[in-house]
Amino acid sequence: MLAANPSTLVEALHGRAGESGAGGDVLGVGAAASPGIGSGPLVTTFDAALDAADRGEEPVLVLDQTGPADEPAMRVAAAVLTARGGLASHAAVVARAWGLPAVCGLETLVVDENGISVAGRRVGAGEWLTVDGSSGEVRVGRGAASLPTGLGDDWRELLADADALAGGRPAVWANADDSEQARLAFEFGAMGVGLCRTEHQFLGARLPLFQSVLLGGAADDAAELERLQRDDIARLLVEAGGRPVVVRLFDPPVHEFLPKPGEPGATDALLAAAEAWFEHNPMLGVRGVRLASVVPEVVRLQVRAAVAASEQVRSAGTVTDLRLLVPMVAWPSEVTLVADLVAAEAARTGAAPLPVGAMVETPAAAVRSAELAGRTAFLSIGSNDLTQLTLGLSRDDTEVRLLSRYRERGLIEFSPFERLDAAVVELVERAVADAPSASWSLCGEHAADEWSLRAARRAGVGVVSCSPYRVPMARLAAGRAAAADLLGEVA
Repeated sequence: MLAANPSTLVEALHGRAGESGAGGDVLGVGAAASPGIGSGPLVTTFDAALDAADRGEEPVLVLDQTGPADEPAMRVAAAVLTARGGLASHAAVVARAWGLPAVCGLETLVVDENGISVAGRRVGAGEWLTVDGSSGEVRVGRGAASLPTGLGDDWRELLADADALAGGRPAVWANADDSEQARLAFEFGAMGVGLCRTEHQFLGARLPLFQSVLLGGAADDAAELERLQRDDIARLLVEAGGRPVVVRLFDPPVHEFLPKPGEPGATDALLAAAEAWFEHNPMLGVRGVRLASVVPEVVRLQVRAAVAASEQVRSAGTVTDLRLLVPMVAWPSEVTLVADLVAAEAARTGAAPLPVGAMVETPAAAVRSAELAGRTAFLSIGSNDLTQLTLGLSRDDTEVRLLSRYRERGLIEFSPFERLDAAVVELVERAVADAPSASWSLCGEHAADEWSLRAARRAGVGVVSCSPYRVPMARLAAGRAAAADLLGEVA
């Protein structure tokens, strides 16, 4: 088990790195955010990506940074390249969830509608780029995309041995936003869905419905959005077949779902809303549970959709284990607010109340874990945001500009968004120790890092959850951690 090479597992899932075969030289190097190699014509706008897909092409999508509204364009891309962001940025997290090659944080990259410039070198829209998400290299020209081989019998046998050795300490679940991602995760051996990001169900053709809710628009729009989300959650529960499914309520800052001037659909009303919702530091602003007080209809319709989905699937004869997760908690009273909404909806419909848990992703939640445990059914550590807020480092801006230089100078050995920092581990250990009887999980890309997983295991975390394509890595890491413990090795 300890002799198994994790890098060969990455190659099986994403293809071998370093064989791009691009005709041109290296244009630049950014953060290797999601492994694999993708090659295609350069596009720099949402519409250009969809137009390329209509022509049967798989473009390389290049943006300054991505947000939820860009995900339909990311879905049709061969690879993604961003000027900003790092290993925990939106582009990186979503790309890893989909197995999409991505390079983030290419500092000298400047993007416009007609192409890009990198350190003064111009590449026009339509020219070919090759993005190596394993090395961080971006090359000009056509390259051979990496071809994953999948999990062969040898790997499946080894991972089964890893599962047996780990004995469910911790259990490996997956982050999956829909039934398709869940199906893939279960094929890779996930035992549940630890994080369903419901805001991803508000994109594409549904975005105007969500914007209408934000503007206090027609009740019909809210009802339609609720119906669509109910059906999405129901399909996810059917795919899970009785496995646990944790649905996280809306989390991102609202501005990510509103247009900027000049963007398609940027009506005067939406632009006024975007201006009204402007925040200097939106990641620390009105997001997560805070919307329950500011725009309560968003949370209410999600609660109604989740309760209805659970009852719909259960009445059809399928066992369900649906749980609701409240994000960005700082005060226990915030969880009580949502739990009361869930209880009221259950009472109104005659359904059983769904278990409600809290995300421990603020230092305040970590030090208040004992009180949170008394008001919740489970606690889930959001390692990406907890790292950001504990260390005071932006997960979107510091990976290349700051942390790469820290590593070059020997100030740090690893990016804290790749491997849990010792201060974050200490906070997790304290939180779990203060609430030892709580059901603890950890969701975030740290779950697939062996050192981080071992730290979570020692702290008493019972479940880790990561992107579907990283589930095999987490299973192997859990087995290797158990083997090391048996041999008395120190992490």
